[in-house]
Parts: sequence; structure tokens; C-alpha cells
Amino acid sequence: METTHVYQVVRETWLTREPRGSAFLVAALATLFLCLTGFVYELNLGDARDWMAASGEAVFNRGESWRLLTTIFAHADLGHLMANSLLFFVLGFFLYGHFGPLLFPVLALVGGVMTNWIALKTYDPKTVLIGASGVVYWMGGAWLVLYFFLSRQKNLTQRILRTLGVAILLFMPHETFEPSVSYRTHFAGFGVGALTGLLQYATFRSTYLAAEVRETIVETDDPVLEPIETEVVNDQSST
Repeated sequence: METTHVYQVVRETWLTREPRGSAFLVAALATLFLCLTGFVYELNLGDARDWMAASGEAVFNRGESWRLLTTIFAHADLGHLMANSLLFFVLGFFLYGHFGPLLFPVLALVGGVMTNWIALKTYDPKTVLIGASGVVYWMGGAWLVLYFFLSRQKNLTQRILRTLGVAILLFMPHETFEPSVSYRTHFAGFGVGALTGLLQYATFRSTYLAAEVRETIVETDDPVLEPIETEVVNDQSST
């Protein structure tokens, strides 16, 4: 008696589609703005050093809450700026390209502000916090969570290993401890970004799954019959 096996495999997902055509331009312009404002702070144009950087004393005691945003664009030196700019561009390209302007740049900046608020709450009021690291780690957390849930053409083990591998490679500290680096900002940014990615997936789950292209495969051990493959678009599937 012949045995027949019928199963489905995911061939295409939301993330296998081409990113928006404007993704490169948007990511490049956002990165250029980050660099230009970094130079403004570095050169102290318009007394930028007096109003861009954030500290607990300025934000919480003096009510200068705008610093939670402006300090994202302030960097200690060119090396600090370049280190943030590269990942900012790459992650901005993918986030905007696949998920649109709400996630990047809008929620990325909101997430950066929230991250800076959380970090400053844990520091001495006189500690000054500058840089886009919180935003970059937010972007990384959001992207990795969305990648994990949406790359369903790969099995669970592959998704776990790839997600953890990228997280360790790009976002775990590999250098010796540096007192000038705000590791707690990195941690807060990644956590807030991961939570945002989870909420993004939960909100638009049906839309993302409707974009999946599945293949139904029928296999039989009857030597007379050939395996049958039928491609279908699946618009309601389970995780």
C-alpha cells in the first residue's frame, strides 16, 4: 500500500520582498543629517554644546526635556559618530524598506527619547549622555524581533541561531570595559526596540502572514505517481 505525505513549506515572506525603492535615499538622508548635526555639536556651532547634550540635572531638574532628542545627534568625536552612523544607515535601510516611515524614522526617534529617559534616570544627575547609540540599539532590537517572527521560510532552529548570532556579533560588547560607554543605554535601547518589534508584529500580524507564499507538497511512494507540487498564497496561517 502506497503512503502519501502532504505538507506545506513557506517559500516567500514579507521580508523576502524587495524593500521600498526609496529606502536607500531615506536611510542615506537620515544618516547625513545625523553626521551634519554631529559636526554642529563637535564644532560648537551656535553654542550647540550648551543646549544639545542631556543630563539628569538639565532634563529632570530644569525641565529641558528637548535634550532627550537633541542629545541623540551629539557625539563625542568623529570615531563615535562613524561607529553609530554605519549601523544607523544599514538598519534604517531595512526598517524603512520593509516597514515604512512609522517604524523608521518616527518610532526610532521616539524609542531613542524613551531610552535616554530611562538611562538618565539611572545616572547621577550631573552625568552627561550623548550619542545615537540608544537609537541604534533600539533599531537592532526591533529588527531582530521582526526578523525572528517573519523569516518563516527558515525553521525555528535556524531563526534562533541567526537572531542570536547577529545580536552577539553586532550588539554584545567585545571590547574591554570603557567607563565612557553607556552600556545601560545600549541595554535599554535594545530592550525597548525588541518590545516595539513585538508590538509591531502583533499589530500587523495578519498583514504580514497574508504576504506569505506557501508550497503544498504531496509525496507518495507509489512508483507510478510523481510527487505533486502546488504553489498557493496563504493568507491565514499560524505561527
